Amino acid sequence: MHASSEHSSLLPVGSGLYLRQGSSTSYNTSRESRVDHSAPNLILVFGWMGGTLSGLSRYTKVYAETYPNATQIIIQSDPLLFWKSNQMRMKKLLPVAEILEAHGCVGIPSETHKNIPPKILVHSGAIQMLTLGNLLHARLDSSINPEARQMPRVSAVVFDSCPGTASLWRTVQAFSAALHPILRVPTLILVTFFYGIIAIVKQWLLGIQPVSERLKEGLLRNGPEGGVLPWMDEKTPRMYVCSKKDEIIPIDQTEEHVNEARRRGLNARIEVYENTPHVAHAKSYPERYWGAVRALWASAVEDM
Repeated sequence: MHASSEHSSLLPVGSGLYLRQGSSTSYNTSRESRVDHSAPNLILVFGWMGGTLSGLSRYTKVYAETYPNATQIIIQSDPLLFWKSNQMRMKKLLPVAEILEAHGCVGIPSETHKNIPPKILVHSGAIQMLTLGNLLHARLDSSINPEARQMPRVSAVVFDSCPGTASLWRTVQAFSAALHPILRVPTLILVTFFYGIIAIVKQWLLGIQPVSERLKEGLLRNGPEGGVLPWMDEKTPRMYVCSKKDEIIPIDQTEEHVNEARRRGLNARIEVYENTPHVAHAKSYPERYWGAVRALWASAVEDM
């Protein structure tokens, strides 16, 4: 499938937000025999910083082939979001929250989805995932419906090349990776300037913890109210994909996060590549990569 036809199957639902309907969106009688009840019926794909739709299509296309009945929600990560407030980031993701609520991922599902227990596979992302989690928790906490947390759910999450600790050089690399070479020099200047201003004001003057540290802590959220996303708990299998040659997120940072997740009782595993660049594992070793994703999901449905 070419990128153009791939994009034509996406329904824009907001700025940088897209919906891709699966080939079957309900369990009616005529479709019952064709639906794999162990497969995810909802897949969230979070893009990396500045990632294009063409880049994300490498993942969404495989998911469409592997789990054709699943609805996909694609969430691009605009580099400018890095500089915006949490409230502004949450507002941008409001359409995603409403779709998830309609599917019964949080709260009571719509009539269309009330007989379809959510089975949710989440792929990659860090700051957008945490932002969505904060938004969903806030909306769920404000709900007066006592049944909002009681629907059984199956889920798994793939962390590809994240999370990591911010530094000036890595921030510049992340921001400029998807840019044309001509734009990289002005990007370097702008990011260096704004990074320095934010570091001085937030960290030195106001004593606010760096966003990368708050992000890593947020991804380890666990408790009665749910994990980073409300339907996640300590049993939710999470897989961290990393490489010894990743120059943006060093492998020791990923390993540190995995070890801390395990220390807190979370079900974490790690998939280490020897020589792949940042966010290039699926492209370099597709059979291994997607085999690991399928195995992760299989572990999530073992106790269905």
